[in-house]
Amino acid sequence: MTDAQQAKLDRKWPDGDPFICYGRIESLLEPLPVEDLYWSHHTGQFLYSTVHEDDIDGTVAEVIERLEIKLGKV
Repeated sequence: MTDAQQAKLDRKWPDGDPFICYGRIESLLEPLPVEDLYWSHHTGQFLYSTVHEDDIDGTVAEVIERLEIKLGKV
């Protein structure tokens, strides 16, 4: 992810809850066979996930496209 994309994921509500929560990202990626999403300030500019599909490259490309639409292009 770029610095700008990471900054969008790191935004928080005044109560400290993430502005873009895991649930929102998961719903954005439905019905793709992607689960176990994880990111934090400890992972840097990486979003980790597990892909359950024979076409891993195609699924990852779709994930990237959907995230770029939501977070902005690189």
